[in-house]
Amino acid sequence: MIQAKDIMTQDVKVVNTDDSVGGVIRCFLEEGITSAVVVDNDNKVKGIVTDGDILAAVRQRRPVVVDVMSYFWAVGDDEDFVAKTDAVKQKKVKEIMTKHVVTVTEDTSIPEIARLMVENGIKQIPVVQSGRIVGLIRRKDIVKAVAEAAGEL
Repeated sequence: MIQAKDIMTQDVKVVNTDDSVGGVIRCFLEEGITSAVVVDNDNKVKGIVTDGDILAAVRQRRPVVVDVMSYFWAVGDDEDFVAKTDAVKQKKVKEIMTKHVVTVTEDTSIPEIARLMVENGIKQIPVVQSGRIVGLIRRKDIVKAVAEAAGEL
C-alpha cells in the first residue's frame, strides 16, 4: 500500500509565527508557491498560511456603510485597497494563519489522505513526526500517485 512517505515532498517551505505577512507574500511570488507551513522555533507545526488566508485578511476590513435618509452607501471599499494590503503586509503570520491544521504521519495511506482532504476542503496536508514537519502532500501528489498506480505515467 502506498503511504504518505512514498509521495510526500520533503522540501517544505516553512515560516515562523512571527514572520511578517509581507515577507510571506514576497516568498510566495519568488518561489511560485501558494502555501507555507507555520512552525515554531522547535519546528513543530503551528498552522498553515495560504494565498487564501492572505486574501481573507485583505477582505476582512469591511467598508464603512453610511445611512443617509434610508439610502445605504458603502464608502471606501475599492479606493482603500492599497491601505488594506499595506496593513495586512505589516501583520504577523500568526494573526492570519489557519490554526487548525489537519496533519498525517508518514505511514498514513493515500486513500485516507484523500478522504481527509475532501472532508476538510483542503489542498495540502503536512506530514509530521512527533509534531515536527517532515513533509507535505498536495492534491497533485495524490493525482500523480493514482496515475502511476493505473499505469498512466
